[in-house]
Amino acid sequence: MAKISWLFWSLLAASCWGLGPVFAKLGLVKSDPYGALLARTLGVLAALLLWGAVTSGWGSLQNFEARTWGLLVAEGIAASVIGHFAYFKALKAGKVSAVVPVVASYPVLALLLAVLLLGEKVTPGRGIGAALIVLGVFLVQRF
Repeated sequence: MAKISWLFWSLLAASCWGLGPVFAKLGLVKSDPYGALLARTLGVLAALLLWGAVTSGWGSLQNFEARTWGLLVAEGIAASVIGHFAYFKALKAGKVSAVVPVVASYPVLALLLAVLLLGEKVTPGRGIGAALIVLGVFLVQRF
């Protein structure tokens, strides 16, 4: 079987992440952000448990060190709990076309934090890319 390229997976992710906010906005019409996030998380948990059962993917968890567990749990709390709660609150109050570009500007913050906390270097291309993200968010919000 041929190996599926990174481009396929990237386009699939972009498609799902483009569709996700529409589902969330429609789901938030008759729910509050906490309930919506809980329902989403339970659905994700069920899908992951099923996926793990079908693929025997649970075995890799036993090889995780305590530091790995701590970092991944912290990422989950930051991104999936707090971040998605804030995102759902924003979607409930605003338009998908306005909320998503602002939320999608997270690569700029990730770039800054990678420089400050991980010692990564900003190349001219990455700097220009970050500036274009900020400009794009501004243009989407303005017009």
